[in-house]
Parts: sequence; C-alpha cells; structure tokens
Amino acid sequence: MIEYQALVRQILILLMLAAPAAARTTSVTVEMDKLLHEGINAIYRMDFAAADAATDKAMALDPAYPHAYLGRAAIDLIRFAYGTEQADPAIVKTFEAKIAKAIAVSDAWLKTHPNDPDVLFVLGSAHGISGRLALVQRQWLKAFGHGRASMKSIRLAAKLEPQLYDAQLGIGMFDYYVATIPKFAGWLAKILLGGDRERGIREIRVAAETGDYAKTAAQLILVEIFLEDNFGARNPAEGLALMRAVRARYPDSPMLDSALIVALYEDRKLEEAVKEAREYQARIKAGRYPAMNLAKSHALLGTVLWAVGDKPRALEEFNAGAEARGGGLRTRWTIWSRVRAAQLLDALGRRADALAAYRAVCAEKDEWGYHALVKPCLKAPCVGEKYPGRFVPY
Repeated sequence: MIEYQALVRQILILLMLAAPAAARTTSVTVEMDKLLHEGINAIYRMDFAAADAATDKAMALDPAYPHAYLGRAAIDLIRFAYGTEQADPAIVKTFEAKIAKAIAVSDAWLKTHPNDPDVLFVLGSAHGISGRLALVQRQWLKAFGHGRASMKSIRLAAKLEPQLYDAQLGIGMFDYYVATIPKFAGWLAKILLGGDRERGIREIRVAAETGDYAKTAAQLILVEIFLEDNFGARNPAEGLALMRAVRARYPDSPMLDSALIVALYEDRKLEEAVKEAREYQARIKAGRYPAMNLAKSHALLGTVLWAVGDKPRALEEFNAGAEARGGGLRTRWTIWSRVRAAQLLDALGRRADALAAYRAVCAEKDEWGYHALVKPCLKAPCVGEKYPGRFVPY
C-alpha cells in the first residue's frame, strides 16, 4: 500500500541523520562515515548493489558497531518499495530480520559503551522504523512499544550531546507523525509517545534551513508535509521549491524524478508536469531508468494529461499502464493504471466500460488495498471535482 512509500521516505531521512557532525566527538570513524555516505547516495540513485557493497564494507570495519546494520536493513525496505514497486513482499521479511539485528547490535554496544549518543540515536532510529512499519501493518500495540523505546533513546541522545542536532529533527518527526495514528488509537499514542504537530514542523524546518547532514533529509520530510498535510500545513509551492532543490542534487534518480512530477502536479504546474512526465517515461524506454518503472510512468503521465483536459490521451496512457510489465513485473502501478482508466471512463460517461474495468481490478488479488477504493464505484459512478484527485495510489 501507499503507506510503505511514506515509511520509506522516513527511513531515508533517518539514514541521512546517521552521519555525525565533524565538529564534535563521535564514535563513528572517518572511514566508516565515508562508507555510510556512499551507501546513502547509492540509495538515492537506486543503485542498490552499490549501497549493499558500501554497507558490507562499513560493517566489516567493526562488526560490533551498529550504524551499518541499520543501513543494511533499510536498503531492503527501500528496495521493496522503489526497486520492485512493492511487487516482492518477501523482501519485507528480510527487512524485519535485519532491523531486529540492528536493535540487538545497538543494545549490545550500549552495554559496553553506555550513553554513546550516536548509538543511542541509531537504536532510536531502528525502533522508530520498526514502529512505523507496525503502523503500516496495523499492529498498534507493537507500534506504541517501538515508538516509546525510540523516543526514549533519541531524547537521551539529544540530552547527552546537544550538538547532535540531527536528533532534534528525529524528535520533530515523531512530534509530527504521532498525529497520523488513527483516531481510535490516538489517545493511547499521545499517552505513550506525546507529540505536537505544529512544534514538530517548526523543529523540522529549522533543520531544513540550517542543518548540515540533516538538511536534505529535513527538506524531504517537509516536501511530504507540504504536499500531503490535511491539518493546515499544506503548502504545495514551498514543497515544490524544496523538491527541486533535492532533485538537483540527484539528477539521475528515478525515485526523485517521479517525486518531482508529483510536486509539480500538486502545485498545479501542469504543463511542466506533463513535460517532466514525458521525459521520465522516455528515460525508462531508453534504458536510463529500470524497466519496472514503465507502468508507473504511464500512470503518472495519464494523471497529468487528465488534469490538463486531454482525456483521450490520458486514457491511452492508463490502458498502456494496465498492460505494462516492465522487467516482467506486475507492480501496484499496473493495477493503479486500471483503476485510473475506470475512473476516467466514468468521467467520459462510458459507464459500461468503466464497470468492466472496475470489475477487472476486483478480479485481481488485492495486494495493494485497491478493492476498498473501487467497490463504491461499482455502485455509483466515481465522478466529480475530486477527480483525478491524488496523484498516487492511496
């Protein structure tokens, strides 16, 4: 489901926070720091083999030190969400085993190196990632337990090392994201975790404007907030400006390229969004981006074409996306393209064709939670001002 995308963005952010500030004493060696940066940059480029290699080298430097274990775990989930577009859930199982190992190694290190702020931050990050995954999987009590452990470690790290400013961003993230917990469980979340949405945004903004290693990470989380927040912080123009800055640092990243298209769409820069979506698709067809992104490119381009009013070409894109098997993979974007085609057929008044498309979606295995979205459309046409609506599967 789309919640994995939000989880991965936060994992990327926590990984970016792993590097220590040069001006303070740290348990991360210069050589390990270099390898951690290599791995992070490779992840943003979606070069997972290079990311794995850098992480393995970092781990070999000191098998007892936890940073590389956190990175090794995170690579798996990022590979699942973006490298396969959620088409290989077995990768989630390997991630869960590796993140548990990162927690165990962190706990062992702290027994012999008590109150190491860098490792406390790693431990807090690992618990935070585990808690966020538990939220995606609707495992509420497990999420609360990890969340409480996460904040305990990160707050202690910030107290022990005031110059570990990245920990402040971590605190800001938790302050903000506690509000994403469903209402029926929200009261318990606040008892166990605390949290303040507005304060969290202020903390994240400071890091985005003045941070060092955390600057890019904070900008990415602000992009997410400015494009998706439903509580008064939505600001697509600022989100787009930040997304342009991040994309400029990684111009060959398909992951960030598609994120830029989303930001352009949300800020209603539709003509530019069409141009960028066409270029994104061309890069895939030319072999510059992985073939498994093909269905995604059709869904993105179809959505922006629909938004500018070119419904016939939009329908062509959605139909092509529904049949796309780039790299031989059936991804969530393959099914999402069919959902989009059905919605557009409804908008065109072709109800019989729309119903056939909706039924085709319902006939598919519901790996990405689209049946609940489609079922109301079987009862009445899904039309109106909210369409095309959100850019990505939701």
